[in-house]
Amino acid sequence: MIKRGKKAFALNITYFFLGEYFSDALRTTLTVLFPIILFFYLGNPEAATGIGVGALLISLTDLPDNRLNKLKNALISIVVFFLTTFLVSQILNYKIWSALIITSLAFLFSMFVVYGQKMSLIGTMALIVCTFVMGLHPARPLYFSAYMLIGGVWYYLVSVIQTLIRPYRSLNHAIFECLLASAAFLKAKAKNYDPEILLDHQQREIIKLHIRVNQKHELIRSLLLTDRYAMNPDNKKGRVLLERAGLLIDLYEQLNAVHFNYESIRQSLSGGKSLTLIADLIRILAEEIEDLGRHVRTIKNIESKSKINSSFIADQKKLIAEMNHLNTEQREFIKSVISNIDEIAQIIMAIRKSEINDQHHLQPNETIEYPLFVSSDRLSLKDHLGLKSPIFRFSLRMAICFLFGFLLINQLETSRYSYWLFLTLVIVARPKFSITWKRNFQRLKGSLGGVAIGLLLIYLIKSPTILLSVSAICLLGFYAFNRINYTISVMFITPAVILTLGSYHGHFDHIVHDRIIFTMIGCGIAILATYLFPIWDSKQMHQKIKEAANASLKYFLITTDKNKEPNENINRMARKNANLSLSALSESIESASQEPWQSSLNLQYLYEVQVIIYKINAMITSIYLAGERLDIDNENNLIIPIIRNLKLEKSIQPEESVDDSLLKLNDRNKSDLLSHKLSDIKTLSAILSAEYHLHH
Repeated sequence: MIKRGKKAFALNITYFFLGEYFSDALRTTLTVLFPIILFFYLGNPEAATGIGVGALLISLTDLPDNRLNKLKNALISIVVFFLTTFLVSQILNYKIWSALIITSLAFLFSMFVVYGQKMSLIGTMALIVCTFVMGLHPARPLYFSAYMLIGGVWYYLVSVIQTLIRPYRSLNHAIFECLLASAAFLKAKAKNYDPEILLDHQQREIIKLHIRVNQKHELIRSLLLTDRYAMNPDNKKGRVLLERAGLLIDLYEQLNAVHFNYESIRQSLSGGKSLTLIADLIRILAEEIEDLGRHVRTIKNIESKSKINSSFIADQKKLIAEMNHLNTEQREFIKSVISNIDEIAQIIMAIRKSEINDQHHLQPNETIEYPLFVSSDRLSLKDHLGLKSPIFRFSLRMAICFLFGFLLINQLETSRYSYWLFLTLVIVARPKFSITWKRNFQRLKGSLGGVAIGLLLIYLIKSPTILLSVSAICLLGFYAFNRINYTISVMFITPAVILTLGSYHGHFDHIVHDRIIFTMIGCGIAILATYLFPIWDSKQMHQKIKEAANASLKYFLITTDKNKEPNENINRMARKNANLSLSALSESIESASQEPWQSSLNLQYLYEVQVIIYKINAMITSIYLAGERLDIDNENNLIIPIIRNLKLEKSIQPEESVDDSLLKLNDRNKSDLLSHKLSDIKTLSAILSAEYHLHH
């Protein structure tokens, strides 16, 4: 175990330094530092500051994306940053107008979320541009705005050129991360066969990993399906990547498809070798997926040494031999496990071979309409111009925070670093209390840790040149961890700021003092402001449960209806929506658990509902993969109760309690027969319906 732990740690370090995060961080750091060093050397500190800050801030709007989307993002960011810089720098000498206009911009930029995640990030960074302009207070607004414009153009010129040279780099990295997440998900499933591990805790962990894998698939869809160059049928590299993405979906289906009654299985197979052999086979597949991830960041054939041909086959033979000592029902279960494992192994080998399959997993005469599977997060502005909209309420809250910040700073002793209060507000204030609370702790921990590191460096190093060099290394650390761990990224950027400003302006003690004070004030305002126009997930739990149950019902009806022609687009969309609804429910539960009055929530009930819906979706997927269809008219005794239950109508018979239903589910051995699957779904849906109404 120690060797395995050391090996895993070493691999994670290798992944980090050879991965996209660190290489992007290195490229961004060099891009930001180059104009700063150049123009300071040429004796133009104003240009060095303006271009450097412009490149630094605009770099944070640069998310992984394909060529066309990145170019659009670049143009919007550059224009918004230039106009914001020019407007704010022109009004800084007029305190009242500054407060009113910047407060209005706080509302406006916060509303950008209506137009999607990317525009939301641009709005957030534009608001940070406001705070930096306030802090720098440029003497020549037009010149400074021009320098900021040059910095933005310079950064995105480098970024777009890199994307043109290596257009599929981000996509390959997303596939790599998806494989690692899938391996972790499969390892967690292997633990279900260990009698010493509590199932309740394990099921929650599996659902978290299931959601993480689903998020990785969403990123792959966003990067690949919106790239018209990659989706061109004549683009061979694009077809390979599309094939891989399709195989990853198939792998995800197989990982998620079969959900067994593990408590009953543990009892049934106890005393033999079957549980251990099954767990070993699953772990081998997980390690195989991890190994696949190490080689997947290339278009070339990625066949390499495979454990599937050695220890995997040996353990599989042992498991088959073990079936001779089992009864009929136990053998049926082992057969279903072996079938599922074989399917996973075949998909892994197919990904390794990177073969282009012209049919691409489609039924004859059918094509997948790929644009359908790209989630659109754009909303209608008209629907968010009132207090009923969470986006509007948050934007109004942000504006009030900025206005209060201006009033507060006006009462305090004048400081050139007071803009850190506004910077903290922009970074930590979030629509939901739970995220704001989390960001506050991350910001405070990172800032205090960074201050301690900065003070230690100042004490040990006296040379300004060395301090600035260390500051550059800290900037690299900030970029490297910015998308991975916010606390660590703040711990890097804080000493970078202290060392840079201290070397340039002097007065290290004053910089440290202001960094701590204004950060703490900003965090305090952000927390208190969450009670203004609050957005509480705990108040929306029943609606989220209904949405998740309804999505599962649609998935069930589409999957099982024999009277309709199978349609891959409709089936996959139904499954995707069911998974997304479950993810939304899970995120709401996690958020509600951290809200001030979470003690009034029955969290155990919410976790149970989450697990039940996950199990229902998994069983529906197993029916879909097996191609089992039924005539609803002839299966009314099973279908009608399921439909009624998943609509969350009261459907449990008075004489049958929820505990009775659970007992029936746990005592009955599961097989692959369709009637048994439907019976399981019926029982689970009945429990869900009863639990919902008991706690409504």
